[in-house]
Amino acid sequence: MNGRLFALLVGIDRYRAVTPLQGCGNDVAQAAEFLRGRVPAQRGPAIEVLLHEQATREAVVDGLRTHLGQAGPGDTALFWFSGHGSRAAVPPQLWHLEPGGKLQTLLCHDSRHGGVPDLYDKELLLLLGAVAATGCHVVAVVDSCHSHGATRNPQRSVADLPTAPAVEALLPELRRAVARPPVEYVSLAACRSFETATEDWLDGRWHGLFSWGLLAAMRRLGPAATYRELLTAARCEVEQYSSRQVPQLDPVTPGIADQPFLGGRVRPPATGMWLRRSRHEWRIDAGSCHGLSTGADGDDSRVAVAGTEHEARILRVGANHSVVAPIGWEPDEDTQYPVVLSRVPIPQVTVAVEGDHHPTVELVLAALGTAGPTGGPSPYVRPVPAAASAEGPQLRLRADQPGRVGIRDRDDAPVCPDASDVSGDGARRLVATVEHLARVRRVRALTNPVSGLAGAVSLQLVEARATEVTAPAHRPALLPGPDGAIHLRYRRDRGRWVAPTVFVRLHNHSSRQLYFVLLNVTEGHRVHTGLFPGDHVAPRWAAAALHGRPVELRLPDDQPVTPGARTRDWLILLAAEEEFSSAAFELPALSGAGSGRGRVPRGVTGLLGRLGLAAAHRDAGAVDGPASDWFTLTLPIVTEVPGSATVPAGGVDDGQAVAT
Repeated sequence: MNGRLFALLVGIDRYRAVTPLQGCGNDVAQAAEFLRGRVPAQRGPAIEVLLHEQATREAVVDGLRTHLGQAGPGDTALFWFSGHGSRAAVPPQLWHLEPGGKLQTLLCHDSRHGGVPDLYDKELLLLLGAVAATGCHVVAVVDSCHSHGATRNPQRSVADLPTAPAVEALLPELRRAVARPPVEYVSLAACRSFETATEDWLDGRWHGLFSWGLLAAMRRLGPAATYRELLTAARCEVEQYSSRQVPQLDPVTPGIADQPFLGGRVRPPATGMWLRRSRHEWRIDAGSCHGLSTGADGDDSRVAVAGTEHEARILRVGANHSVVAPIGWEPDEDTQYPVVLSRVPIPQVTVAVEGDHHPTVELVLAALGTAGPTGGPSPYVRPVPAAASAEGPQLRLRADQPGRVGIRDRDDAPVCPDASDVSGDGARRLVATVEHLARVRRVRALTNPVSGLAGAVSLQLVEARATEVTAPAHRPALLPGPDGAIHLRYRRDRGRWVAPTVFVRLHNHSSRQLYFVLLNVTEGHRVHTGLFPGDHVAPRWAAAALHGRPVELRLPDDQPVTPGARTRDWLILLAAEEEFSSAAFELPALSGAGSGRGRVPRGVTGLLGRLGLAAAHRDAGAVDGPASDWFTLTLPIVTEVPGSATVPAGGVDDGQAVAT
């Protein structure tokens, strides 16, 4: 943190129209004390506290605008709210902004009295976004019920509002801003949008469980801890007291959440998986929906702490997490360990190493044999003879010249440019490339053939018309062509090529809430979750990618827009009965390959995922607790430049992507 801190701390125990609480004032007092100790006096921290009767809706909105609005480039603006939260139905005009089907609300002191409304989460998003737009760093800590998006005691909970608010009754700026991309800021929330937050008697006083756990994590981990690390530690504290409250971090994608509390240099973790103590056992936050399995007949799966030789054996695989046992070492129960996959059971991606230049062949085989995190064989690929099976190896490495290796698929087609300096570190770089290809292939191969969710979800592309800025709720979707892919074409406009744009809708047709993540696998061998990083979608509800904004499907930056040029994407929708981490899926593009960065919001470019995905299957006998179902749905997309300038007006390929 280089600049000044502007903090607005709101704690409300006493309300005019709803039941009181007991620990909100204590939360805010401890937060203020912590901040004054963390920020040197010479930095002049500007801390404004609104307690109980002071925290009217008007005062809170004014504090967000005027007090936090003083922050500028290099400064940090912090909003901390401890109080009641609730929910309300979504106005039809805002359906694309709320996949859960409910708006989350914060109750100010005078909310629901004399016609004063709650403070809606979309209003808070707008107000904090306006602060962030000045160039400062913005973080919100919200300790309330339904806080992911916006009773501290279940016995004191506040009823949902029975009707949707009129859009005209909300902040006037909201009606003008719904079509604009939201400005990103970091949010730490006490629970998921459908859960209630808890307050308890802790350290001799009433506190919100999340506020208490977060402050404890801040003190223990120190100023270098990132938001992601603090949230994980706070979640461990909360889990000691409640199994029905799961703290949430937003955004979940790599970037601003990987900087220290109150701002600083982004520090991406070494991996997308973490080992931590939870409920008297060691767990990692990856499971069968990430492709993990336990193995059989002694061929076990293992993870290793990044940068060390400490390993843990995977004992039980659930849908969204796995239980592990450390092998020959004792982890510290108060520490979170970044881990990578160090061993997976067969099948791995098979690769044949062949060619006329035998020294290069031997060098590559030796590198594969020592590429694992602990110095053993690569956990992602398995060398096999070229004629090992009728189908042949999945990848072929061909070394016919000194130090040069071609990477081809089983049909002998090039997968990526040849490696031209395979000696010393070059051999390790080649293996890293092959392992990357293997991980991407495992993502594309994710499937659960016995899922009960088949038919319960759908993924749709909808043509974006010229004047549209938000997704339509009911327009018919584009249809795949005979090859199963949606074909989109560039169109010619005033002498230049214009990339096609679409809206992406994700439907939950089932009668229960499901958790959705949308993966985009590009032809440049990149996997990202920027279109829909993860959220719960309400029963019989639709969600929209990119908050309902148009998605541009264009050629990679390094590929000229000329007639005949084309690229391919695979959209993979993962739906599960339980929430799961999407960070483990993130993989960058191969060096020199197009990444399609223009398709994702600014800032979603990190390198987190190191997870090597093994064969995906659901084994009902190898889960921890009740089995949780999951399902994947893949939609290929081909984007191409037509061979002539005569193109249908919508930029849609004739007969292959049409609305019905």
